[in-house]
Amino acid sequence: MQWSAETFQVSIPEIYQLELSNKCNLKCPACIRMHPLVKRSVGFVSFDLIESMVRRGDFEGSYFIELQMYGEALLHPGFGKIVSYLKSSSGVKLGMSTNGTLIYKNLDSISELDFLTISVDSANKGRYESLRLGSSFDKLIHGIEELLNRDPRPVIDLQVIEFYGKDKELSTLTELSQRRQWDVTCRSVPDCFAAYQDRPYPKRNLQELCLNPWLSVSIHWDGDVVPCCFSAGKYIVYGNLSKMSMADIWDKNPVRDALRDRMRSNYNISNMPCSKCYMRSPALLHLKMLMQNIRILGGSSE
Repeated sequence: MQWSAETFQVSIPEIYQLELSNKCNLKCPACIRMHPLVKRSVGFVSFDLIESMVRRGDFEGSYFIELQMYGEALLHPGFGKIVSYLKSSSGVKLGMSTNGTLIYKNLDSISELDFLTISVDSANKGRYESLRLGSSFDKLIHGIEELLNRDPRPVIDLQVIEFYGKDKELSTLTELSQRRQWDVTCRSVPDCFAAYQDRPYPKRNLQELCLNPWLSVSIHWDGDVVPCCFSAGKYIVYGNLSKMSMADIWDKNPVRDALRDRMRSNYNISNMPCSKCYMRSPALLHLKMLMQNIRILGGSSE
């Protein structure tokens, strides 16, 4: 079957990444939060904004919200309130991505989630703490094991970033999880910020169309709607949810439509952040994560 972008037309985004905050408690060398091209003011999403989104029906037609982007969601002072509200009101599956260092302080709220990604990157204590500056490997392990003892608890996904020449990290992490008999999955993702920091990185496939402008959006803590979870800065903004509903922002949006046109036109994106991205369609990564665990999450794969 021949696929095209039009195959994936949706009336409202199917997958959301919602940034609770772009503040972080770590200073990882590979992070681009403070890169001059993407640096922006630091803040926390307001509960009023999330409440407005639910009341307006901004999530209707969607099936997955992931609390993640350019900060540590667990730093939000209202994290527990937000999770409980979204779980009871949004009608969609709720996930989160975290650096894992604060899990042990938020076990009750995290237990309400459907899905949890923990960025581990290395099962070696010294290596881990050099990649995640300011972290504690022992606290990470403690938090994971405390959470695994909870019932209910989310499906837990341990993630390794594929730093150049570090292919063994995933197998080492998998061995650790098997040795400790953790009920988790382990996977890896590309080092998507390598191009910003002059690290070697695979060349992107120019023929592969990114489907994010057709399927998904990400939301900065200030309400700005941007194309994807790699949109760290304010290069492309579809609109702001404190001023408009998602339905109004998504319907015939000229900024999004221009991005779609550029994506279809042989990737005429030389002056865009997309030119530095070699992870096509991160929305499909989130969909795959959800579908692989749909039985555990209470659905059916049939």
